[in-house]
Amino acid sequence: MTDTQMLDRIAHGDQQAFAAFYDRHAPRVFGLLMRWLRVRVDAEDALQEIFWQVWRSAKQYDPARAAPEAWLVLLARSRSVDLLRRRRRTALPMNPIEAESVDPLARLAFEEATAQVQTALGQLPREQRDAICLAFFDGQTHEQVARNQAVPLGTAKTRILLGMKRLRALLHAEKQVVL
Repeated sequence: MTDTQMLDRIAHGDQQAFAAFYDRHAPRVFGLLMRWLRVRVDAEDALQEIFWQVWRSAKQYDPARAAPEAWLVLLARSRSVDLLRRRRRTALPMNPIEAESVDPLARLAFEEATAQVQTALGQLPREQRDAICLAFFDGQTHEQVARNQAVPLGTAKTRILLGMKRLRALLHAEKQVVL
């Protein structure tokens, strides 16, 4: 089956076509993401988001505009650029002592941002909050989070993704911190 045929079947909700499409393209897309992002967790998250977007928007795919592989590379590039821009925007010193030695205002901004994130985390469902804390504050991989929470890997990834989206919305709604 060609990629275009698979995308047509995905557009009609065919999970087997989606699985075959994923198996065919995920390794190459993941390699590109790793090369661009250089952080495995970010590349894994981006890969999940890209293929979630494929599932949701396969109906909008137009074979006259681009080949399926080119479309995937474009999605990967866009997602990578977005993540890299977010990284630059939120590049606050992670160590308060370091922030204080550089600039007292930077230390204050760091402390305020930390408090705002903690408040927003408190508004998330416990499962999402715990998954995010394990992944981002304890540095655990998605596999480790899944084992720690005794849930399937996909569930752990979904909790993190949904929690991060909710966290971003909470912080953005308050005009506090942009993630």
